[in-house]
Amino acid sequence: MIKLAKSHKELKNKVLNTLMLSGKKTTCEKVVLKSVKLLQKSTIKDCRNVIQLAVINSTPTFKLNAQSVKKGKRKSTKDVPSFILSDSLRTMMSLKFLKEVADKNRGSLDFYRSLAKEVLLSSFYKSQSVDKKTELQKKVLVNKRYLSKFRW
Repeated sequence: MIKLAKSHKELKNKVLNTLMLSGKKTTCEKVVLKSVKLLQKSTIKDCRNVIQLAVINSTPTFKLNAQSVKKGKRKSTKDVPSFILSDSLRTMMSLKFLKEVADKNRGSLDFYRSLAKEVLLSSFYKSQSVDKKTELQKKVLVNKRYLSKFRW
């Protein structure tokens, strides 16, 4: 089990820093506030606990690093799995997954609605960010021969 954050303020800062574009923090705060209000209306639970549960459910253990391999004149890339050891990097990866999926599924919805929907589904373990995490885990376990070179 990961230690998510020492307080809700740290989690809020991580969410804001992940969602912020071009240093526009006030715009990001407005989007987060709208999505939190929408979450609060749609659930009985406290929205901070829902966000925390969504982040925990979509937190990956591994990440794939692309290594370029040069053989003669040909270049190719191979994915080498590695562990994400620190809890803060795991939560940042989880927040990035949530942001990417919410941005991809936005369509005609506003971003805050898409984000609230993704967080809510992720807290129930049914979202695309959770599926993205499990796909990543499967890719890593297929290439687990690379994990033998990992230094504990």
